[in-house]
Amino acid sequence: MFQRFDHRVSHYLLLAVVWAAVGLPNLGVPGLWDIDEGNNATCARAMWESGNWVLPTFNNHIRFDKPALLYWLQLAAYATFGVNEFAARLPSSLAALLAVVATYELGRRAFNSRVGLLGGLIVASAVCFCGAAHFANPDALLTACTTLTLLIFFTSYRRGNRWWSLLTGVTTGLGVLAKGPVGLVLPSAVMLLFLLWERQLRRLWDWRILSGVVTFLLVAAPWYVWVSLETKGRWLEGFIMDHNLRRLVDRNGMENHGGPIYYYVLMLCLGFIPWSVFLGPAVWNVVAELRGNPRSPRLAEKRSLISSFWATVVYYLPRPSDGPAQEATRFLVCWAGVFFLFFTAAGTKLPNYILPLYPAVAVLVARLLDRYRAGETALAPWALRLSLVCLALVGVGVAVGLLMVGGVVHAGFLRGRYLPGVEVLAAAGLLPLGGAALAGWYARRNQRGYLLRVLAVTAVLFTATLAAWGPALADRSKAPRDLVGLLPADQAAREVRIATYGYFQPSLVFYCQREVEVFTGEQQVQDFLDAPLPSYLILKADEWEELRPKLHGQLHLLGGKYDIYEGREIVVVTNEVAAGFVGGLASRERKRPESISTDK
Repeated sequence: MFQRFDHRVSHYLLLAVVWAAVGLPNLGVPGLWDIDEGNNATCARAMWESGNWVLPTFNNHIRFDKPALLYWLQLAAYATFGVNEFAARLPSSLAALLAVVATYELGRRAFNSRVGLLGGLIVASAVCFCGAAHFANPDALLTACTTLTLLIFFTSYRRGNRWWSLLTGVTTGLGVLAKGPVGLVLPSAVMLLFLLWERQLRRLWDWRILSGVVTFLLVAAPWYVWVSLETKGRWLEGFIMDHNLRRLVDRNGMENHGGPIYYYVLMLCLGFIPWSVFLGPAVWNVVAELRGNPRSPRLAEKRSLISSFWATVVYYLPRPSDGPAQEATRFLVCWAGVFFLFFTAAGTKLPNYILPLYPAVAVLVARLLDRYRAGETALAPWALRLSLVCLALVGVGVAVGLLMVGGVVHAGFLRGRYLPGVEVLAAAGLLPLGGAALAGWYARRNQRGYLLRVLAVTAVLFTATLAAWGPALADRSKAPRDLVGLLPADQAAREVRIATYGYFQPSLVFYCQREVEVFTGEQQVQDFLDAPLPSYLILKADEWEELRPKLHGQLHLLGGKYDIYEGREIVVVTNEVAAGFVGGLASRERKRPESISTDK
């Protein structure tokens, strides 16, 4: 495939163009998505304003959720592009590019350059991976660090280089700075399982492993030690106990993010769209490639308990064959299997948790398609037809789903929470439909190279269309940025107070550029609005109607905005006498504030 560009520089350029097409358009247009983007971007902003690059804080409180690497990269982006949505998301986008290139190198070194190129295109155009590239959280960073770690290890394993631990110490250290212990534990588990499978555990008995330990500590330890000293251990305790162990062992799922045992089967099928239509054939191809030599009966003759256990483990692993392709397939299976099983066993489940296995799955799918192109695998005609039918159904499903979400087609399960405007993207469903039809036409003529080209172009256009316009259209139904736009343009430069009652989104703090108080009682609201300082209260419209008769003084309703998070109107009320000012963030024309006397 792509024989005219069968060299590394051209492949890099093509992957960069695809990344730019899928990841950059409208990257900074939508407002921050709550809660993660609002928290992360605001935390980085607090570091920027305070000059304290060690302690993560949000709304003047310590934030225990994530380590500091994402915040530091956002700080660098803020310094270059200003404090805005584009800068907040840019580190994730660049990390995604790094992961795409690393996936290419993985496929190239494991199999050949065609597999590498197709693997890079597959991972770049998978919808969940693309979503992570547009989202200001650490998932893309962790995926990049994990992919680099396992690429370095596998390349060194193939070449017999014993210094791989030196570089993987750096990449795992960055992974731990990006998202915590999973950046070290899971890649290490993949390497250990692979060496066990290959009967090469003796490679770990090497003094050079100490170099990896040292580099890991030099990269990761200083910040963890510093933040622990600054908070007297509070940050480390909160991060490890609440945001790692609790997520792992809480059977109900932390913050109600649980799921059934098949959760990640479903999430992989959805998140890997449009390429998930080939997951079934790819699994079949993996099984076919792993058929090796007969198992050795001698291992079962061990008498000791430990030896018997070891023999049992090895007995049930397929016997390694001598082929480099089978060796690479085993490595990728270890990679995908460790991440999939670990997060399936964890109590807390979210679709983005398994993102680091996407590069391995992308290369396995690319391997299947490349073997099919070369005639090396007998992909049954019915299996190919079924995959293309599923691709067409993806187009139908996306079109119908967007019509439902946009409110054109009634969907009772949405409970009225529509996103008006997104229905225009239903036309994007024609891309998988057309791509499936054209690919089927080439399949009937046995023009397999053209078939793969059609699939790649279809996937890139489909994902790029949704990524560029979907978030921007959905942003119209989000309230925080527009609500802050109702405030006076100079509110960040003078002494005013801002609070919420019964409603809060982290991005409010980012856009207000100051602390936002959170009230839970009516008396707090009354005291707040009775204070002599100019005060602005953000709350649900129905709760404002209930509170109005109970409040005193001259209050002004500045306006409101429907919020998809709450499924209702959110309003801004102030006790400031001046009215009719123009807010600093909203560019649309606004009605003159309503003056309401609540004196009794």
